[in-house]
Amino acid sequence: MIIEKLSYSTVLLLSLSFSDNAINSLFAKSGKIEYPWYKRLWRIFWFLRRIQRKKKQEQRAKKNQEQENKRREKKFIRRKQWRKIKVIVKSIFKFTKHNTALSKSKLEQERIKAWKNRRRHRIAKVWIKSLFRPSKTNKRKEAFFNKIQKEQEFAVYRRKRIYRFLWYKYSKIFRNFISGKGLPKRKKSNAPSVLKSAWSPNQLIITTNSLMFFLLSYFFIEFISNLSMATSAILFDYQTIVYYYKVEYLVDYDAWYGDSIKTIFAAGPVTALLIAILCIIIYGFVYLETGILKTFLLWTVFHGLNKIVGGTFVGNLIGKGFGYVIMYLYYSDTGKLVMSLLMLLLSIIIGTVSTKYWIMSGNSYYNFSKPHNRPVFIFSQVFLPFLLGNFIVWAVTQPESQAYTTMVNMYMILMVLPSMLINKYYQEFYYDEEPRKIKLSINTIFITIIIILTYRILLDSGLRIGSE
Repeated sequence: MIIEKLSYSTVLLLSLSFSDNAINSLFAKSGKIEYPWYKRLWRIFWFLRRIQRKKKQEQRAKKNQEQENKRREKKFIRRKQWRKIKVIVKSIFKFTKHNTALSKSKLEQERIKAWKNRRRHRIAKVWIKSLFRPSKTNKRKEAFFNKIQKEQEFAVYRRKRIYRFLWYKYSKIFRNFISGKGLPKRKKSNAPSVLKSAWSPNQLIITTNSLMFFLLSYFFIEFISNLSMATSAILFDYQTIVYYYKVEYLVDYDAWYGDSIKTIFAAGPVTALLIAILCIIIYGFVYLETGILKTFLLWTVFHGLNKIVGGTFVGNLIGKGFGYVIMYLYYSDTGKLVMSLLMLLLSIIIGTVSTKYWIMSGNSYYNFSKPHNRPVFIFSQVFLPFLLGNFIVWAVTQPESQAYTTMVNMYMILMVLPSMLINKYYQEFYYDEEPRKIKLSINTIFITIIIILTYRILLDSGLRIGSE
């Protein structure tokens, strides 16, 4: 380590001044030297010489690298200045950006034009080739159309046979009646009648559950409808009192005008319609569930639609309720007649469409639904709750029952009758194999009674809405 720190000249002096023993003691601190001291000095001399050459080479390389970096930097500066000059010259002798954009748009137009020409040539080429080739038919498509055609032909053939059979049957009955043989005897069915079957314990439980939901949905729709009418009256600074049988407006006769009448008396039916649409959407997701709460959704849909459909029909007849809105729309008598006929048709359509959903509501009580036992279920689930429910509503609103409300409620018979008449013409429905048990919902009965009593007692004195 000491020798490495000595310079070249120092080593030469040491080699001349020190004796053999001194040099041996200097370089051999421990152990024995295997070769003479002069060879070792020679090796040190050449080692230091190589280090000195290496340092000079590194300094020379560093100097060359610095010169190269300076040369590259000067070259980059010259290129940068040359590019600036080139851009300036091009900007003077070439088009502006606007002209460049125009030239690009022209090129794009030419490209599109060339593409259209190529497309036209390809179409013409394909068309010319198709003239000399036999037409190919898609066998799968042809088989599909043949199947549809056969089904249509069979439907026409079946319809003709039915018409032929009915013509033959009723013409024979008519000929026998004219000739004095009388009408054909009615065949008696061995099965018990619908009225007798409806008094069985299971059917009475179904009727009770459906009746409770009928009453719950009616008072819910009625309260929301009356509340929306009273709230809309605030827009015109009218004071109102909501009773259990009507909405009383504390307004002078001269304070009414067309816009207020149309807004206030249309608010209730329109709100009921919106609630009915919302319940239809919800029922579309849950109608396959087995709970009985979906019956509440069905009755809510019926009451909500009946508020506007029945209100339009009855209002046209007696000029009350929703009829005020129609009067202030200034329809002619012909227009009112057409509107009433449309409401009749719409009621029948609603009842017809809802038949399937009434049948599907049977999965809360049965595992299947067959045509022979379906009329009893529909009678217990739909018709009886409708009759008993309207009677209870009429009894609750005594002694101030309104003729308009009673007529609108009874108008729902047009939505109920189609399901009674056409339910047996639907196919058999099999729900699932989970065992069912027809149970009376005690909680529903308890909640319904509390809500009806609360509605009747609290609204007897009236709910005042609007500031004095």
